Amino acid sequence: MADIKSVTTILDVLVVTHEHVDHLSGFEQAKSIFSDVTVSELWLAWTEDPRDEQAMRLRAGREKVKTLLAKSYTAFANYKSFMSHPGYSDDEDPSEAEGEPLEPGPLDELSNVLAFAGIGPDGPGVKSAASTTAILERLKLKAERVRYLTPGTKPELGFAADIGVYVLGPPRDEKLLRRSNPRKNHAEVYQLSGDVGEDYLLAASVMLEGEESSLDADDLQRLQMSLPFGLRAMIPLDNRLAEIGLRTDDAARATALSSYDDLANDWRKVDIDWLGATEALALKLDSDTNNTSLVLAFELGEGPHGRVLLFPGDAQIGSWLSWHDLIWPPGAQKGDIGSVNAADLLAKTVLYKVGHHASHNATPREFGLELMTHPDLVAMIPVEEAFANNSKHWKMPFRALLDRLMEKTGGRVIRADRAKADIKAYADDTLSSELQLDARRWQCFFDNLDEISDRQGLLALEYYIPYATS
Repeated sequence: MADIKSVTTILDVLVVTHEHVDHLSGFEQAKSIFSDVTVSELWLAWTEDPRDEQAMRLRAGREKVKTLLAKSYTAFANYKSFMSHPGYSDDEDPSEAEGEPLEPGPLDELSNVLAFAGIGPDGPGVKSAASTTAILERLKLKAERVRYLTPGTKPELGFAADIGVYVLGPPRDEKLLRRSNPRKNHAEVYQLSGDVGEDYLLAASVMLEGEESSLDADDLQRLQMSLPFGLRAMIPLDNRLAEIGLRTDDAARATALSSYDDLANDWRKVDIDWLGATEALALKLDSDTNNTSLVLAFELGEGPHGRVLLFPGDAQIGSWLSWHDLIWPPGAQKGDIGSVNAADLLAKTVLYKVGHHASHNATPREFGLELMTHPDLVAMIPVEEAFANNSKHWKMPFRALLDRLMEKTGGRVIRADRAKADIKAYADDTLSSELQLDARRWQCFFDNLDEISDRQGLLALEYYIPYATS
């Protein structure tokens, strides 16, 4: 932020793609510096518009899930059975244990996921002033104008008339908005992954905290339908579960507990098995939030000379698929003279900011990367591979996708964790000479790529994109 401020204290447009910690935390961490920066316009997706009924319904659902997850995290952290996890004890800090590092416990894995929503010890908390929601609200107040953008529109940049801006996502179709993973029977991406299902058994675990649940009729019905046995056949061990329709029977409960609490049956206990439901719902929240990303394509110049810069945020498969229903200008039909569709924009793309740090499900194959056919295509991946792989255990960048990006670009893949010299070296190691650029095109690429450093060393790579205005 200090480097930006050294160049200008006025931002004509600030784009916030979606409400995730890694996209918003910098405004909190550098708020003393950012306080002196003027924001003329703040661009957000329609999903953040307080006047939009659909957006507010979706937001209410997300906030409800975040609150539920926060309570579940606290319940699990405080639950005594957690202390029986191998490697943990009341008087030993796992970080200080001798010998081999311990495998992450269930709470550690969960906290990694929840941190993106600002929940748990690695996040500021749902109601904190440093939460993603609070940061976003402060940005709205700071900006002189806030614009909520809808797919299919083309907002104007008053200070750059020769730059066209196309809004591609997030979709209004809620089925696509919630679709994060590709179909198993169709190669939509460069790897298939299983669906993460919602599990409303999570709601029951919240009662461990001793608070009343806030299930509406739809949630209650889904919870009841997801129970493994019929309501009348289940014996609740806590009378508060009568709220979801389970019968109370003190005698039956006492009989069940006498067997359940028998030390000989300790290996059969399922006290913390509901954690799996917490993780599944947290992952679903994470993916659904990614799909609310504001997706923008910036076209430099027009017509056959136009060059497109594509910024999909963390949009996943459902959002990408929705783009192909859009045609500009509004009301135009496919094939009309002067009309533009998603395939046109993808074919002109010369800079692709790779979706979601090059994860497996944020760059479609047939409807995405394979349509990027411009000979000057360059990919840019905001990723720190060592951190993603070793600290978070995420496969970013996903290898099959990275390999295809290398092939499509001839090796021109800019990464946040690589210096300028590393780009050609990696291409030499991974691409055959037939797939690489020739010497002239490599030189042209490097002539437009500069390293930016500060007193601590390499800070960023700056890529200049030449284009013709006519």
